[in-house]
Amino acid sequence: MSRIPFSSRNVRLFLLYRATTRAILFAPYIQFFMQVSRGMSAAQYGLLQGIYYFVVVLAEMPSGVFADRFGRKSALVVGAVFGAAATVVFTQSYTFLSFAVGEVLFALATAIISGADSALLYDSLAADRRESEYPRAEGASQALPLLVTAVGLPLADRFLVVDGDPVLVYWVTGGLIAFSGLCALRLVEPPGRRQTTREITVGAWRDVIQIPGIARLIVYSIGVFALLRATIVNFFHPALAEAGVPVHFYGTVLAVVNVVGAVAAWRAHGWLKRFGERAAMVAMPLTILYMVWLLTQLKLPAAALLFCIQGAVFGAYPVLVRSILNRLVPRAERRATVLSIESFACRIAFAPLTILAGWSLGALGLDAALAVVALAACIPFVILPLLRRGK
Repeated sequence: MSRIPFSSRNVRLFLLYRATTRAILFAPYIQFFMQVSRGMSAAQYGLLQGIYYFVVVLAEMPSGVFADRFGRKSALVVGAVFGAAATVVFTQSYTFLSFAVGEVLFALATAIISGADSALLYDSLAADRRESEYPRAEGASQALPLLVTAVGLPLADRFLVVDGDPVLVYWVTGGLIAFSGLCALRLVEPPGRRQTTREITVGAWRDVIQIPGIARLIVYSIGVFALLRATIVNFFHPALAEAGVPVHFYGTVLAVVNVVGAVAAWRAHGWLKRFGERAAMVAMPLTILYMVWLLTQLKLPAAALLFCIQGAVFGAYPVLVRSILNRLVPRAERRATVLSIESFACRIAFAPLTILAGWSLGALGLDAALAVVALAACIPFVILPLLRRGK
């Protein structure tokens, strides 16, 4: 049985980078922090999340080209700097405008890292002809930040949420992201020929358009991403509040969810070998839709455990999509850009969806909002059969 190449310097540092830059300990408190602690309305919260995703969309393609043109290592360092700066801004925010600045910084961090990270991991393995180990390494890199948060979130609930205010959690998260930047500084750029900005951009879009498997995978990814993000970003706090779960248990709930996600990410490569990629692609959206339906039926504290379903799909989904996408990309010189196009498509689709979720929660209530957003998120699956299939 193959082992994750922990002996590789880049893989070890990459796993540590992922574990710290993605350990967003303030995740379960975002909606509560902005609306309850700092006075934003539900509509303002939805708009702030929309700003985040729109900025990510605007920066996604340029950041992918930047990573391919000037180096994935540089992109990861810059992304960590922006992420740490964003958390500091959040701690000082009391107005919509200041929160918007923080969202812009955090969005830039997300966009710059997106694509560059998986491209660096895949090409680091490819340099030693170990591409076959990528699904397992990617699964480990998805599992580690989930395990970090699984340990950190209950501690945050216990020690960092003071009198219902989670601001200290933002400070700790910023420290972790800053540490990830130090890890990125020690990475070694994988070997490869650098193309011009035009060659990278044109070539990446040509790959997406001319290789049917890439286009179909991106459309599929949009639907799953929308379902996953909507449930955790827009409905985590409202669903737990309606189920009667106190805010100081939010971190513990998400910790349990993340343990499930970590196990799913770690084992995803084995499940894909056993059941096949096609079966996994069918199962993931159906599983999330079943969870959404259950959230409308159960109004007890135990309903919080339904988010474990989201956690399982969240852990396995990127392993599936990134493994297939990296395999389909024909040229390493534009890998980060093609990966960024996939992220670009997912986020540009989710930006209006999160605004819709914010409006529908305020106007229609939780159950109706869940139904509206789930139906909207399923549009890509309706389009998918209409797309050209590869040979």
